[in-house]
Amino acid sequence: MNTVESKIKNHMKHSDHIEYPDFDKMFNSIQMDELRVADQLTERSQRGKTKVAIVLGVSIAVMATPVYAAFQYDWSDVLSHKSGIESALQAGYGQSIEQSVTAHGVTLTVHNAFVDDNRTVLLYTIKPGMETDGAEIRYDQIVLKDSEGTPIEGHYYQQWNEEQGVYQGYFETDWVMSENQSDLQFAITGVRYLQDIQEDITLDPKNTNTQKFNIQKDGIETVEVQSFQHTEDQIMIRSNVTFTDTELKEQTWARITAYDPNGNMIKETESPVYGIAGATGAYSSTQILNEQQFKERTDHFTFTYTHEKERTDGTWNVDLSLSKQQMETGVVKKEMDIPLNSLDGEARISGVVVTPTKVRLTIDHQKDYYRMPYRTYQLEVDGRVLEGYVSLEGTLNPNQTELRFEQSNSSVIDVSSVANKPITLIAKDRVDEHAGDQTSIRLKDISTQPQTITSEYEGFHINWTYYLKDGNLYVGSSSPESTFGGINQTYFLDAGEKQYLTPLYFNDSDNKHMEVFHDFKGKNIDLYVWNYTTKEPDGELRIPLNSTK
Repeated sequence: MNTVESKIKNHMKHSDHIEYPDFDKMFNSIQMDELRVADQLTERSQRGKTKVAIVLGVSIAVMATPVYAAFQYDWSDVLSHKSGIESALQAGYGQSIEQSVTAHGVTLTVHNAFVDDNRTVLLYTIKPGMETDGAEIRYDQIVLKDSEGTPIEGHYYQQWNEEQGVYQGYFETDWVMSENQSDLQFAITGVRYLQDIQEDITLDPKNTNTQKFNIQKDGIETVEVQSFQHTEDQIMIRSNVTFTDTELKEQTWARITAYDPNGNMIKETESPVYGIAGATGAYSSTQILNEQQFKERTDHFTFTYTHEKERTDGTWNVDLSLSKQQMETGVVKKEMDIPLNSLDGEARISGVVVTPTKVRLTIDHQKDYYRMPYRTYQLEVDGRVLEGYVSLEGTLNPNQTELRFEQSNSSVIDVSSVANKPITLIAKDRVDEHAGDQTSIRLKDISTQPQTITSEYEGFHINWTYYLKDGNLYVGSSSPESTFGGINQTYFLDAGEKQYLTPLYFNDSDNKHMEVFHDFKGKNIDLYVWNYTTKEPDGELRIPLNSTK
């Protein structure tokens, strides 16, 4: 199931310069829902496609009387990616709320709250007002508000509990209470019951030209499908969806589904990417499939999209009086001044906050929105390793980066003794960005026949494959050298002005990149590299965090 953390933030826009994609966001711990990436860590019947962003809107007040519930739920599956909260729950920490509100047949219950100096988490359930068979539900708005009614940015994740007939979930925010106690309100507005619609399409898997299918249904106009040779044994499917309903474009998951003769779905070989803004504003998705299965074993294809089946209008509010006292096994806050000499520019660790559920490390840097050059972060506390990620939630300080480390699910850390224990930051798998130079790569005799040339760029051998398809120029790049991360983006000069190609695919794990020049006219073109990356898979940074000021 796809978690909220696997969501990403970047849109790709046609003919505009695209800044280097932040692949920490894409592959490590993404908390936005604009570019949606399917996480294949685990498979569950209910897809986690819940919205992250808080959408401000007009709430319809519903008169409902809060009641109290005392039913015990198993939260281990819901909290499988939040081991710190699960550990605290098992240890008896946190604040028991057990307060419900019912309106229009829908019941919202807040069961527990976890409030400390690193985050605020609510455990909740939703009992729907109709039979859902476990299908996904979303909300027009799900929000936590402070005592002034100001929305607090956060995200949620939920899944269906078939036995109890409820959706179990958590709402999490990096927001921290400034006082020991605070009055807040947790609310949902508009419950939307979703279903997957499948429309049969006569897709020819051996036809590499663009195939267009008219849907003309549920706010969807057309879908165009193209296939590309991705590797020797893999095919990349690129689909572009045109909507007549712009709201649906922001809410749906649209993709191509392939089935074998037995009716079994043929699965992707890599995590698919959904919801990229295409060249003409269309909704674009990328899926990678095994070539033999795609061309020889596929019996039929469908165009699959998420659609709102029914809805229950209304607002469900639960007033909360939250306290830090139930989590006060202690908090350790340390100011630090530890330089990170191996990083470009002036960067230093400035502080750490340790609570029973999470450790937060703050890094100050002179460069605005500095991108940390590592893919993996760990914190070793007295021999115990915690996995971490770059925090992207809330209002970001351009000169500050936060690393957050979830506590182990074995037990919570004895916060009071942390000050006397060795703590080490471990950063692994280094990927550095580099600006391109003025060296051009000439692509000549461009035609529908794919051609490959090899050039040397900054000491690396780069293979360039290019061809025309449907009047568009496609350019792919890769390198046989494992320390080359990949070309991010290329451009050409038009009367001295830079014109950027539109990226279609990038994966720094295999350094492959593909982009397109729409409506290309001509036979030759000189391309320049805007940005590229290099990799040090074995590069590791270890920094003891015992220094204080």
